[in-house]
Amino acid sequence: MEHPFAITLEVGSSLANQTGSWRTSRPVYVDRLPPCNHACPAGENIQGWLFHAESGDYEAAWRTLTADNPLPAVMGRVCYHPCEDRCNRAELDAAVGINSVERFLGDEAIRRGWPFAPPAAETGKRVLVVGAARPDCPRPIICAAWAIAWRSTKQVRWPAG
Repeated sequence: MEHPFAITLEVGSSLANQTGSWRTSRPVYVDRLPPCNHACPAGENIQGWLFHAESGDYEAAWRTLTADNPLPAVMGRVCYHPCEDRCNRAELDAAVGINSVERFLGDEAIRRGWPFAPPAAETGKRVLVVGAARPDCPRPIICAAWAIAWRSTKQVRWPAG
C-alpha cells in the first residue's frame, strides 16, 4: 500500500499495537514530602534550608532551619539522622550529610553572632508544659521559651504538682 508523505504506519496499526490511548490520559500531580523530610523526627524543611546552604547563603539557610528547629548546633550533634537513610542521593553516590550541614549552620550562627528574628505579634495561644521535669529544669524551660519567643504564644502554664 502506498502511504502519503511522512505516514509510515498501516491503517489500524495503533489499535493492534495498543498505542494512542494515552492521548486521553492526563497526569495527576501528587504533592508529597521528599523522603528525607518525611523521615525527619523534627519535621524540618530540609530542602528549604539545604537550597540556601548549597548556594552559599548560610545565614538564609540558618534562618530557614531555625523556623522549625531553634537548636541546630545541638540537633546536628545528637540527632540519629534517619533522613540520611532515606536520602534519594544515596541511590546515585552517597547520601547528603544533612546532620553535618545542620551542625555547621548552628556553629556558624554562634561564631558569627546571628540574632534570631524578633517574635511576631502575639497570637493569643497558650502553652502548657507537661512532662516529668520540674519548672526549674532547663529542658521544659527551653521548650517554653521557644514557644513564647518564636511561636508568639501568650503565656506558659505549668501543671500543678
